[in-house]
Amino acid sequence: MNKWLLVPCLFSITSLLQAQSPDVVIYPRPREDTKLAVVDFVPRTAATQTVQAAVRVFNKVLWDDLEFSAFFEMPSKSFYPLKPLRSPMEVNFDNWQVPTLDVDFLIFGNLQLASGVTVVEAYLYDVRTRDQVLGKRYTISDSALTQSVAHEFADQVVFQLSAGTSRGVARAKIAFSSLKGDSKEVYVMDYDGANQRVITANGGLNKFPEWSADSSKLAFITNLPESSRWELWIQDLNGGRTILPVPTSYVSSPAFAPDGTKIAFSSREVNGMDAGIYMADLDGGNLRNLSNHPSIDTSPSWSPTGRQIAFISDRSGSPQLWVMDADGSNLQILVTEGGHCDSPNWSPDGRLIAYSWQAPGQWKHDIYVIEVATEKVFQLTSGRGSNENPHWSPDGRHLTFQSTRTGSKQIFVMNADGRQIRQVTAYGMNESPAWSGYPATDSQE
Repeated sequence: MNKWLLVPCLFSITSLLQAQSPDVVIYPRPREDTKLAVVDFVPRTAATQTVQAAVRVFNKVLWDDLEFSAFFEMPSKSFYPLKPLRSPMEVNFDNWQVPTLDVDFLIFGNLQLASGVTVVEAYLYDVRTRDQVLGKRYTISDSALTQSVAHEFADQVVFQLSAGTSRGVARAKIAFSSLKGDSKEVYVMDYDGANQRVITANGGLNKFPEWSADSSKLAFITNLPESSRWELWIQDLNGGRTILPVPTSYVSSPAFAPDGTKIAFSSREVNGMDAGIYMADLDGGNLRNLSNHPSIDTSPSWSPTGRQIAFISDRSGSPQLWVMDADGSNLQILVTEGGHCDSPNWSPDGRLIAYSWQAPGQWKHDIYVIEVATEKVFQLTSGRGSNENPHWSPDGRHLTFQSTRTGSKQIFVMNADGRQIRQVTAYGMNESPAWSGYPATDSQE
């Protein structure tokens, strides 16, 4: 979070009441409630301990993914029939239409290990019509990868049952900055905190990671042990790195343009004191100062169309949320309540901007969203701890953020209405999470 001088300001009671309105509508909305039963997958044949462990992991991950998708009503497994289901021939559809269940769709399947290869068979059936909606057979060389298969099948279920309006988020990644020991490195993990891997490993301070639109690159700022200046790096996850030239040793908060050709960031003019919003090509060419104002301007976030940039500026007296066109024109202030706004992030559909806000006289931040068209504000977090750096999932139905609610800075995820908050990191000091988009090669079939 940027360090600002807070200026006291009268707070609007009307705006406060509006900000406490509890419900943000999650888009895309299901046309109607869909009841989904997810039967535990079972070993196809007599199972070794390895297979049993893989099945347990698969079942937990699949259930968690589908529950977190916010698309389905999922009855408790305590109401399920006791008979395990391995194949479609074993399904008695009448059992799934009793009053205590009355589900619309049914998931089941099996897992087997043969000749060192793990095979997962997964099925999705329409209980009303008794038709198969999905039937997938996954062959993997490592039983540890069953978690990835669960993510993939969950996303395919979401895609099918949302009529293609969402591709799910189970396979999307979260980048974040983590302090462990003396270095702060950039990591990437699954959205649920699993499979963490370090990206930088340079022993320096690496902060504010942000994904390119196709999820092939990460931009972040770094300060190496042997250096006295901050640098803006673009790391290609397939190999290769670019260090962008910036005006001074101060640089912060990079953000890729949606078309992948430009990057915005905060920096200063030579001999300048105040930070501004800059834009440049990915090789550092065509550098220009967009905000060009004697104030502190930082934390740019592009609209999905690439036509506007949201940012934080103290030009009105305290750090507030502003929007401008991508050429620096047509400035508009969106939040005028005083206090300290920070870290805006534009939703994928362009309807909402998430940000953190510290109310006047308060010590902690909470997560808010503002509807751009109406300027209605909704508060998503409350209670103990400071909640900051919100970032949208690629389907716009979830947010990740950092919070001190458990004592130290950790990464959390939640639905876009503030529900289903889940902690996904536990070790080190973790901050500045950024949810990836969908890879350019990703598709649902």
